[in-house]
Amino acid sequence: MRILVIGGYGTFGKRLVESLVNFYQYEIIVAGRSGEKLAKTKHYFSVSANTEIETAQLDVTSDDIKAKLSLIKPNLVINAAGPYQLQKGKCAYGVAKACIEYGCHYIDLADDSEFVTQFSEKLNQQARDAGVILVTGTSTIPALTDAVIRHYLTEFKTLQSVEYGISPGNHTERGKGTVGSILSYTGRPFETLSEGQWKSVFGWQDIKRYDFGSPIGKRWMSNCEIPDLKLLPAIYPQVETVRFQAGLELGILHIGLWVLSWLRRINLIKNLSRYAHQLLQMSYWFYRWGSDVGGMYLNLKGLDKNGKEKAIYWQLVAEKGTGPNVPTIAAELLVEKIQTGQLSAGARPCINLFSLEEFFQVARRWEIYQKEVNYES
Repeated sequence: MRILVIGGYGTFGKRLVESLVNFYQYEIIVAGRSGEKLAKTKHYFSVSANTEIETAQLDVTSDDIKAKLSLIKPNLVINAAGPYQLQKGKCAYGVAKACIEYGCHYIDLADDSEFVTQFSEKLNQQARDAGVILVTGTSTIPALTDAVIRHYLTEFKTLQSVEYGISPGNHTERGKGTVGSILSYTGRPFETLSEGQWKSVFGWQDIKRYDFGSPIGKRWMSNCEIPDLKLLPAIYPQVETVRFQAGLELGILHIGLWVLSWLRRINLIKNLSRYAHQLLQMSYWFYRWGSDVGGMYLNLKGLDKNGKEKAIYWQLVAEKGTGPNVPTIAAELLVEKIQTGQLSAGARPCINLFSLEEFFQVARRWEIYQKEVNYES
């Protein structure tokens, strides 16, 4: 199978390509806008994996994507070129639409709420008519979130609350796309379900301290807008609260962004995303501090089969700077499922497409592990 990975030299795309090259027999083509980065990526895999990958220059916002696909002839396109907030409006779903027209399958690692939640409505019928598979949000959220919930769902008679968060280690590699994604909603209002009512909150506010325990420790956490805030209440209608937050390991960085969120909220700064490059570079001033340990927590609360209150506290832990591999695992699993004919044609978010066991069969490759911090009923 020929796989075109757009953004295959980025923080997550490069790691996904490494997995596809080292553990499978696929033909890989890495694409992106930068000819210099493509050349470096080609050399990197030639040296590190003794593999000659193909490269192609391609811009996800251009109007010639179908023509490019006709030249490259992929069976599957993986769009790992964020931020997906920029792939809306005039160029909305441009890569996915080109895949439908050309006749190949499509996966992306999108985390933008509007992009992911409207994906199926906009593209499902076209994808089914063309006989191709399109999957969005093939990343930690919503894909892993849903896998964890489904794993524990039978423990509950009624699942009432899902509260969770992610905090990377300060030594973890970060990219401009991820920073741009966070800045796009920092200080902006969005809705989340709280005790059965839709409530307006602001990005990177409602700051709190969360204790992961060893080896992660305590981290500051703040509100983030993600697709799950709309997807999970629709999938699990009994759930009354869905809350997601993210945090930076160093307090000076986290609280600094919290201050910027207030400047955006009161309109002193109109668009924080335009400063993504500068803020990314500034974050490296503090690289010597902190650790390479990151993680994710997910707290499920509700009633057990006897009607008693029940809570499950789950965590994922990624040490030694392996955190950026986590968002790529869902995509790797989906590639194999498409290759083996396990998915039907259509467009959908990455919900209920793999199990938690399947996820950690791959995650163990980097010694990424899960644990229940506490379990009570």
